[in-house]
Amino acid sequence: MLRHVMQNFGKSRRPSFPTCSWQKKRLLHTTSSLQSPLAVMPQNENEDIDEEFEQFAACYMKELKGRDTTTTFSRLDDELGESSVWDKPIEEVLEPHLSPEISSNETLLPHEAFSQFDPLNPPSSLKDLQKWLECEAQQESVEKYQKTILSARERGDYSSLGIVQKQVLKWYQPLRDGIEREQLRYLSKTDMPRSMGKYGPYLCSLPAEKLAVILAHESLLHCLTNGSSTKGYGVPLWSITSRIGEAVEAELNVQKLLQKRLKDERHAKKSEYFQDDVGEQSMRYSQNADDISTKGEKKEVEKWMYGAHQLQRFAEEITRNGNKNSKLRLEFVSRRARQLLDSEEEWDVATKIKVGAALLQVLLENTTIEGSNSDQEKAFTHHKVYVKKKKTVGWILLHQDILQMVLKDSFDSKAAISTRLKPMIIPPNKWTGPQTGGYKLLKVDLMRTHGSKLQKEALFGADLSVVYDGLDVLGCTPWKINSKILEVAKECWRSKIVLGDIPSQDKFDVPPKPTRPEKISKELFKDSSSPVFKEKMIEREAYMKALTKHNRMKQKNMNLFSLQCSAIFKLDQAEKFLPFNEIYFPHNMDFRGRAYPIPPHLSNVGSDLCRGMLTFAEKKPLGSRGLYWLKVHLANLAGNDKISFDNRAAFTEENMSNIRAAVENPLGENRWWMTLDDPFQGLATCHEIVQAIDSGDPEAYECSLPVHMDGSCNGLQHYAALGLDLVGGKAVNLCKSDIPQDVYSGVMEEVVRQVAEEADRILDFDESKEDLTKAERKELKRNRGAKLVNGLIDRGVVKRTVMTSVYGVTFIGARKQIQEKIEEKLEEQGYDVDEIEHEIHSACNYLASVTMEAMGKLFSGARETMNWLTLCARLINKQNQPVAWISPIGVPVIQPYRQSKPHTIVTLLQQVTLVDQSDDLPLHKQRQVSAFPPNYVHSLDSSHMLLTALEMDRRGLYFSAVHDSFWTHPCDVEEMNEALRDCFVELYQQPLLERLKETWELRYPSLEFPELPKKGKLNLEDVKSAPYFFQ
Repeated sequence: MLRHVMQNFGKSRRPSFPTCSWQKKRLLHTTSSLQSPLAVMPQNENEDIDEEFEQFAACYMKELKGRDTTTTFSRLDDELGESSVWDKPIEEVLEPHLSPEISSNETLLPHEAFSQFDPLNPPSSLKDLQKWLECEAQQESVEKYQKTILSARERGDYSSLGIVQKQVLKWYQPLRDGIEREQLRYLSKTDMPRSMGKYGPYLCSLPAEKLAVILAHESLLHCLTNGSSTKGYGVPLWSITSRIGEAVEAELNVQKLLQKRLKDERHAKKSEYFQDDVGEQSMRYSQNADDISTKGEKKEVEKWMYGAHQLQRFAEEITRNGNKNSKLRLEFVSRRARQLLDSEEEWDVATKIKVGAALLQVLLENTTIEGSNSDQEKAFTHHKVYVKKKKTVGWILLHQDILQMVLKDSFDSKAAISTRLKPMIIPPNKWTGPQTGGYKLLKVDLMRTHGSKLQKEALFGADLSVVYDGLDVLGCTPWKINSKILEVAKECWRSKIVLGDIPSQDKFDVPPKPTRPEKISKELFKDSSSPVFKEKMIEREAYMKALTKHNRMKQKNMNLFSLQCSAIFKLDQAEKFLPFNEIYFPHNMDFRGRAYPIPPHLSNVGSDLCRGMLTFAEKKPLGSRGLYWLKVHLANLAGNDKISFDNRAAFTEENMSNIRAAVENPLGENRWWMTLDDPFQGLATCHEIVQAIDSGDPEAYECSLPVHMDGSCNGLQHYAALGLDLVGGKAVNLCKSDIPQDVYSGVMEEVVRQVAEEADRILDFDESKEDLTKAERKELKRNRGAKLVNGLIDRGVVKRTVMTSVYGVTFIGARKQIQEKIEEKLEEQGYDVDEIEHEIHSACNYLASVTMEAMGKLFSGARETMNWLTLCARLINKQNQPVAWISPIGVPVIQPYRQSKPHTIVTLLQQVTLVDQSDDLPLHKQRQVSAFPPNYVHSLDSSHMLLTALEMDRRGLYFSAVHDSFWTHPCDVEEMNEALRDCFVELYQQPLLERLKETWELRYPSLEFPELPKKGKLNLEDVKSAPYFFQ
């Protein structure tokens, strides 16, 4: 129903929602503590959110209390198996009593907000719809399941349901009944496990109907998006149980918020809320047993925390049997419910896992799928894998047929497994505190703290006004779905065209798992020179190679499926929000201050597919230079970003015939656009360029496509600015030049030179002799490695290593990055990488050492600053204190790295051992030291980005960013370039390292910190005239 209504939004007419006042006018903001005037979008002066919130919450709670939860659906499995045609119009699915005419002034119930209005006349208030969307993931699904089953039963036909939707519907009733039985076990204390006394109240915190939906959705979504983790085992038990527990807690938080807003209304209607569901007998009992006295004050039990049918049955049993202990039991349960309701503390990890495991047990026992022989097979299976030292790890594996269902199903049925943290359709709440901001109902934190209590306490004591303002600018930037790119992406999926984020839908061939050879006896080991022993060793080696290849291909298929699911969810979210003129991405930040959109599937921080499907909501005339920057943008997306801006524009003009072909028939014979580095963003840019030219007046053409300006190896730019490193600054475009400097190509050229020299070198010893010395073996490895990779090294092989070098990449990390690229190139040349795995590993070790050596020569200035930061971190570690600092915009950063401590939790399924990293544990000193330089630089680049966001807002311009990639309208690129340079220079004109040292000296007076590295001769003012600083 939701899908149908939202599609009709777009087919009939766009809803005429009023333009927000913040779009019309932007005012200076006064909360920021910096000297420069910074701004943020103000609240609408006419908004009455609190009053509407009260009305909405009142209706929602009334609907929850009045809902009949006792409906059951028999013969469900048989009925859902029928396959006749359901061809009646969608309007007939609505219940007969639903009125098509709804006043725009009427506050709707959550499940009515979409299902009860005429698609041709949508309501004018987006606020109610946003609140409904946040509650929709569970509550709407409960109503939808019940309505869908009833409507389908009346017609005797279920063929219109999607494959996945039909399967989840089959699970709903058994899951609901199974959860209800577990809740009643706790309420009645019948055959109850001892551990249930701790997690039972949490298990009863929501009605069984809602828990069934949460359980089905979260388990399916988690297995689909994380099932490729390791060797095809599935998802770890601790991971999925924690995910389920978190989802239950999140739903309960929404209910708490609604309930607290209605405290006065609840007491006024105290006398009626039991009467509807339980009857007069239960009503009489509830007046005696459910009104719990705590310290002399009577408090009612929130009925919504338990399903009405659970309390009804239990109350009737008590009334019938007159069991005094049972009455006391109900009082205990009710008291525990009050504690849950009043508590503001987050659930601890153990509670989440215990609740999740109890629900997962219900899932394992009550969900099936029809197998190949028409037998019912388990949809989810729990298995254990031996690790080491008699330890096993529990895994949950999703049935392979369900994986195929998801791929074959239409996008319409994906809503059943979509996330709750979706894009918003109205501007997010302003951030006003560490836990206040973002969504209207859903609770989200300002910072992802990794569970560090020290970090949370620091946030509450800090002045975060600049951070709040910056995140508000990013979150309140309105976006819109690009329907043309969405349609092309969907057609690529349907046609099985592998392109960018649209992965292959054909599985890799997995060789059969080899049979394990017999164990070699101790007697044979004694005579290692015997032919039998050598034969056994050859057989064992062949087995290990075959097993490695089997596991590798199996893992490839699991990775491929994760990519397929990721693409499906992105396309589903884009289609769902296509009808809206404006959507928003609320932002929060990580512990270093880096900003991220909260929605996980669709946002501008996503991949090329996500970015290609998004445009700004507002169109602006291109002006005199807008078309030029669109041409430059297309060249950047094509990978031609190492030439001058004029040459990039010329590249686009030379390819106008290809560009027009892409616009006229993107899936025709000319598929030039598919060869671009970022094809979907490139196609979107092709459309804008052609439309602007064909309009006859490009300067007046209105365009909403964002143009990106990206930093040139941004981490090194920040290091060069910190140390005023002239050589490093020139290498990363902090200085004026006619053409852009490419630091990656510089490193690549040095690596290519050294590898070619080594490959051509003739060894001065006989490499075939058996008694090679250690030094000779090392030299031989190096030479053979050079010969294997010679001719394969290009800019892409070294780019990731150079990029991450300033962020603390280790030698092992560098080798893995390089090996991934080398394996791709060898496979393209026809090599079986499994057969030469050892040789590739050795060659990439050599290549990583050469690359890191070349980087050290080019970036000596950055290395000096990095070494100083490392030495300071080591000194602080000696005080048994985590490395901490305050970023230039006021973010208190406390590194969370602690020694891990195993913690065992006993669940219904098995013991779960978690790795605890709480603030009470000893520091992980190695990580505290090695992670500090990159984390410090990240806190600087995030400061630069948020300061630029505030400056752009002060100028009244659209702005968004992905770390070091800054976006705005084509006509405003040059003004954004000016703003980001001004903010960068202003940031580094401050004595950042000097202040950092002073704060540490005040905090650790007994420590003697090393002198700061000497500054270079870079003139920061040159950055303002450096054309390729961001490009």
